[in-house]
Amino acid sequence: MQHYRDELLKIGTVFQREEIDFLELSSAINAYKQIIYGLTNIDIHSDASRQDIHSSNGKAIGTTWAAMCLEDILRTKKFINGVFKAIEKLKRDGKKTIHILYAGTGPFATLLLPVLAQYSSEELKTTLIEINTESFTFMKALIEQLGFDEHVLAYKNEDATKLKIENPETIDIVLSETLQRGLVVEQQVPITINLLKQIPQPILLIPESLALDVCWMNYNVFMNRSIETNEESYCLPIKRLIEINKNSHENLIFDFNNSNVQILAQEKIELSSNKQQPDYNHLALITRIKVFEDEEILMNESGLTLPIFLKMPEEANNAQILTISYKIDEIPGYTLEYS
Repeated sequence: MQHYRDELLKIGTVFQREEIDFLELSSAINAYKQIIYGLTNIDIHSDASRQDIHSSNGKAIGTTWAAMCLEDILRTKKFINGVFKAIEKLKRDGKKTIHILYAGTGPFATLLLPVLAQYSSEELKTTLIEINTESFTFMKALIEQLGFDEHVLAYKNEDATKLKIENPETIDIVLSETLQRGLVVEQQVPITINLLKQIPQPILLIPESLALDVCWMNYNVFMNRSIETNEESYCLPIKRLIEINKNSHENLIFDFNNSNVQILAQEKIELSSNKQQPDYNHLALITRIKVFEDEEILMNESGLTLPIFLKMPEEANNAQILTISYKIDEIPGYTLEYS
């Protein structure tokens, strides 16, 4: 399997480059796909692979959908590069052996394979968590085939929102990318809160920050934008609804034993707040992703950061205030109420 490890090392080198060459990135993604699909023989079209797992605090997506996340090129590149940067930061700080807790690995442990190819098992250890049994089975077999099992301290086929961490003081990096734009449906928020409340600080979190901003949008400028168009020319931020970072387990009140709807954040917005700029006549929810330090996924760079245009009230409604909330229940996400 040394050939595959060498290929993963080359792929990791491409992901670490600061300049973005989409042709090179596409080629690296295709090479990555050939390795992992070739070794796992996943049938992404089977009914079993498409089955999601539902719980009281969100959904864990099926093997098929988890596998397809690799296709989001900048998402994959920036997350993997963020992991590399976090490791190098710890190494510069004198850390000899680094322990990554990776929650929601999917069938490939996509964000970690090129990283494992670069570091020895003395330099890097990992705990791998995946709730979906099919995805877990594929992931574990893939790690073993590639000879990366020497890096693995533990495999956990468990729910990361309920997991009790063994030896939490040994963990240096918490990595979880179980999200969609708007932080809807999936379990990123409860996973992050559960893991961080058990791990003593300091800790590095990837993504380092996730936030939802409400903005007034100039829809015409947005729809006719070019690559050079600055976000400031069509998006006016109003309020930050919620931010998830390494302090969220202290700042957000969430009861894991409560299966009812829990409101984690709420903001009120005056619908007349854009009256000085009438061309900004659409409200949108923007997902902000700071992967690690200067590694960010900007608006429109990924399916994760496309704006969500919010439904506006009918003119005859005479609504003056929008109350937007972020909730956790079986279908996490935002709610809107006009008054």
